[in-house]
Amino acid sequence: MANSFTELNEIFLRTRENIHDFMAILTPRIENAKDDHERLYYHHIYEEEEQRLDRLNALIPKLDYFIDNDNARSADNFDFIHILQDISLEKFGLHNFLEHLDLALFTFKDTEHAENLTRMRNSTDTDYQTIKVILSDLNDTFDGAASAPGSVPTDEKEDVNQQLKIEKYITNDREETTFYENKPTKQLTVGSLKNNGRILIDE
Repeated sequence: MANSFTELNEIFLRTRENIHDFMAILTPRIENAKDDHERLYYHHIYEEEEQRLDRLNALIPKLDYFIDNDNARSADNFDFIHILQDISLEKFGLHNFLEHLDLALFTFKDTEHAENLTRMRNSTDTDYQTIKVILSDLNDTFDGAASAPGSVPTDEKEDVNQQLKIEKYITNDREETTFYENKPTKQLTVGSLKNNGRILIDE
């Protein structure tokens, strides 16, 4: 299980760095917006990522503690269950970040930021598939404790009208075309992540 938490820590550290880069790209767009609509649009995205950055800054040190303390990772430990739920919410945060990056690429795809945004987008997509596998295993181990209310995106809810979902966020088994390079890239599936050793989870 320690390997799972190490993997999560790497995901969150990588995400934190990407959020800083993303906010730096958005800042001049907000400052130089041509109208209130554009300013509000990018401000809303910026603010959501800033709030998530605050959550990650609080979560990462706690995650470090549970990486270093095997005995603390117990269903009897309220703090441990709480961090499982925090991780579940950050899975949702990764989903939102992926959507924010896709939205940005519509605007920035022909700019000097396109390559960096595409790198972040593809990295975030891989991390999102990874964290879903880890949380599934943690939920199996701890009787669903790693599933916080409000942590399931609209695209993954079974009781939501299909017309309200974005198809490319629904399934893992898909061919995805990147914005920066106009060629298909094979996406990792839950099965391939496990089989290729991408997920390090103790049995």
